[in-house]
Amino acid sequence: MTTQNWLENAKAALRSAGMEAASMEAQLIASDVLQVNRASLFAHPEREFPAEAGNALLGRRLNFEPLAYILGWREFYGRRFNVRPGVLIPRQDTEVLVEVALEYARLSLIPLRILDLGTGSGCIAITLKLEMPDCEVWASDISQSALDIALENAASLHADIRLVHSDAFESIQNEQFDLIVSNPPYIGLPEYLPNDVVLHEPYQALFSGETGLEFYQLLAETGDHYLTGAGRLMVEVGYTQAQEVQSLFELRGWSFVESRLDLAQIPRVVVIERAKIQANDS
Repeated sequence: MTTQNWLENAKAALRSAGMEAASMEAQLIASDVLQVNRASLFAHPEREFPAEAGNALLGRRLNFEPLAYILGWREFYGRRFNVRPGVLIPRQDTEVLVEVALEYARLSLIPLRILDLGTGSGCIAITLKLEMPDCEVWASDISQSALDIALENAASLHADIRLVHSDAFESIQNEQFDLIVSNPPYIGLPEYLPNDVVLHEPYQALFSGETGLEFYQLLAETGDHYLTGAGRLMVEVGYTQAQEVQSLFELRGWSFVESRLDLAQIPRVVVIERAKIQANDS
């Protein structure tokens, strides 16, 4: 079987299974099997393709295993990050959080001390460190398996970050940061998720509780203790949550700075800061 024939068959099978990016996924599987880049697939469509190996990976995808777990990596901000079961797969939406954090860091007159709370694969923390090498970057997670993967990624990408095993701020009690970023679990229990997400990705990284707002409530109640006086907190939010999250923080005395849209024009990042104390006129 030629590469072109296998790609056509695989694309049809993926499309029939409801995979939205069927053509791209077929190409990525074929590239992985042949250990070539995607351009090479089109340059040599007549190349003999090892169908048995390709069909084994294709079968896993047709059983709704995430493609990133099958391949062992996902691209984020132009870099490859190792992923496997036990760690949340990086999403393009989260690059918006990175962009907002980088804008803030680049405007600072001094290198920032940054905490990525709930780091998962380490994609946010590592990207911030590589883009802003002078910043001191910490990354924490409740999951040791996630931290193991983050350590692999930091080593392979040569990012000098500090990794901490911590349930929220539990192991960071005496630290303060100029910037805290977080892509927390924000799915509520009644919400629908596709099979490849809900059946494979870590429950703890997806679901926060009944409403999906529980982790934001924790941050609103305790996060200011871990920020310097001028520090900011930036969080990724679900597609309907921006206004609720903003209100939740404001009710606990925080000041809203801005929300930022993703590529679909959905508010994806909420930025807040410690409320400024106004001096009384005398």
